[in-house]
Amino acid sequence: MKTILGLGISATVLAACGGAEKIIAGGQEPIEISPETFAPPVPCPPMQLQSNTYLIRKYQRGKENEQDHLLYQATVEDWANTCTAEAGNQRRIKMGFSGDVTPGPAWKGGDVVLPLRVAIIPGGPDAKPLESEIFKVPVSLPAGSATEKWTLIDSKFAVAQSDSVKIVFGFDEGRRR
Repeated sequence: MKTILGLGISATVLAACGGAEKIIAGGQEPIEISPETFAPPVPCPPMQLQSNTYLIRKYQRGKENEQDHLLYQATVEDWANTCTAEAGNQRRIKMGFSGDVTPGPAWKGGDVVLPLRVAIIPGGPDAKPLESEIFKVPVSLPAGSATEKWTLIDSKFAVAQSDSVKIVFGFDEGRRR
């Protein structure tokens, strides 16, 4: 019994060290073990909501800031990310964002396209983005509907694991006239 237990522990230690891809213990069939099972987690960059970009309010043209002419308002409420290792010492960043779109009194129904900007910013003062993109998030908002949820999940960005970066995001309405 001690011999079988010792062999099982030895096989487990070897598998953890990358020495085996199959473990045989106690007379059972070999068990396939993925090397990623024992890989350490890949750290992800911190995420930061850009100041004053969590809310969009859209009004009828020429009636800005008049509550009776509000078409809709949208918010960014939740966000998260996970990272995986890739070849060449890169890490792939999978990001998720969600929020709500609420129709206003002037909304007649239709589709809304929310402009969510995501940028990868290196550490240091006055740093320019390494990458930046505006994602168009479509939301169908029928007339008379309640609040609708929106979600965006993307894994477009990859950065070197050694890079010290942060992810900055928020709604980007472009230039206002």
